[in-house]
Amino acid sequence: MNEIELHEKIAEVSKTIFSYCMAKTPTREEAEDLSQDILYELIKSAKNIRDDKAVYAFMWGVAGNVYKQWYRKKIRNNTCELTEDIPSDDVLTEDDNSDIYLLRRELTLLSEKYRKATIMYYIDGRSCSEISSALAISESMVKYLLFKSRKILKEGMSMERNLGELSYNPKTLIPMYNGEGPNHFWNFMQSKIKQNIVSACYNDALTVQQISLETGIPLPYLDNEIKELENRKIIIKDGNYYKANVIIITEECTDEIDRAVAKYHDQIADKIELFIKEKMQWYKEIGFTGCDFSENSLRWQMSAILFRIIFGTYSWPNAEVPKTAWGERAFLWCLEKMNTNHTFSFCDQDSKKQDRMYFFDYWKNGNGKGNHHDFYGNDRYINIFCDICRCNKTTFSEYDLEAVAEMIKKGYIIKENDEYLTSVVTYTVEQHKTILCVMEDFISAELASIIKEMDKTAAQILGSHTPKHLQDQVKGIASMDRFGNAVCIPATILIERQFLSTAWHPLEMPTTYVVLNK
Repeated sequence: MNEIELHEKIAEVSKTIFSYCMAKTPTREEAEDLSQDILYELIKSAKNIRDDKAVYAFMWGVAGNVYKQWYRKKIRNNTCELTEDIPSDDVLTEDDNSDIYLLRRELTLLSEKYRKATIMYYIDGRSCSEISSALAISESMVKYLLFKSRKILKEGMSMERNLGELSYNPKTLIPMYNGEGPNHFWNFMQSKIKQNIVSACYNDALTVQQISLETGIPLPYLDNEIKELENRKIIIKDGNYYKANVIIITEECTDEIDRAVAKYHDQIADKIELFIKEKMQWYKEIGFTGCDFSENSLRWQMSAILFRIIFGTYSWPNAEVPKTAWGERAFLWCLEKMNTNHTFSFCDQDSKKQDRMYFFDYWKNGNGKGNHHDFYGNDRYINIFCDICRCNKTTFSEYDLEAVAEMIKKGYIIKENDEYLTSVVTYTVEQHKTILCVMEDFISAELASIIKEMDKTAAQILGSHTPKHLQDQVKGIASMDRFGNAVCIPATILIERQFLSTAWHPLEMPTTYVVLNK
């Protein structure tokens, strides 16, 4: 018998089989389940049919065997059927092991397409045609979803379900970002649900149901969050399984790296302190605007440029900056614990004339002076400020004068004799290049080997804590972690030594500077 003939025979006997199942089962739904199981076994075993005459005998033999298996399973697993009188939540507790509780538990684990069809049919009382219209699918697909849902629910109710650790001990992740453009990742990852989805599928690939059990969050609350994470490539889907697509640096990993590289912190601080002392006079003689600032402010200015070079130089050669789902090139990762020594941040922004403002924000205990958020994303403020740095005799509108007043209040601008002056160091492009050249030579000769060793150590440790599918990100993220160990901690050491003082001069911005374009 060929395949076409077989399908014709099965179509011919399907009504007979369904009638047989209706006689053997108490409900129409169970009859549908049983008949589907019998038809499936018939198709799977078709190769055993010798000829047309044997079809009916074979059919009833299969039907009898499948029914016996179904009946034994029904006795063993006394499951609860879907009905319209499912009790509300207020009469159920998590300690309730009744069939109703198990049924409601399994409903929360149904994936979205099955769950919607099931709720609309059994709870909302809508017909298959109404569901078809609402979900924009065919009626036959609706029937298939209902059939599959019943099977999934029955199987699930007979299983033991244990909630994972994240259900009672949720993680708090700190989203980290380094690259071009606005930091969309920070705002996107503020959701605790998103953080715990990523944590759940970090070391193991999980289905949506497994993520639900691990986090203790019902699927209806996870659906949209999972979709958003997948769209932004923070998690990736492999078949029915999800796995995290960003590295999480755990507390254990952070502590291990910190212990391994601690010996380098004082070495870096010592060399920077000596360099600044030896080169201070040379630095002043360059003649930039602000070269007459206080000694402390100029030490901070030199340190800010040095630390920028340290962080931006000697990255791993194969650590290409990846492109995010938002379109910018940036490294994305998460921390379980923020290193308390991460007390600085970098930022730079361009004016319409291609002048550039550089920020090296110090924010420990709110004791910093100057913050890139005062200008970030505000082109008008940047353009006004850089025009004042150029000593342009610009006539400001009343609207612009409001911005100038805000900058005076925050200490970026000083008004003297009806003139506006800036309180930041300002370099020409040539002056800035001269400074960079000398500092890069110093770092290459004195610090490069230390920095490379720190990166290598951090990469080895991070690699041992990172799942296999994320190993290609390890070198890049390890070089990002350099910010804490090669910048923040040495800078903190210099502050503790009082070589860099946080007793700021009232009329000077110590960590903000401008480079004027030609």
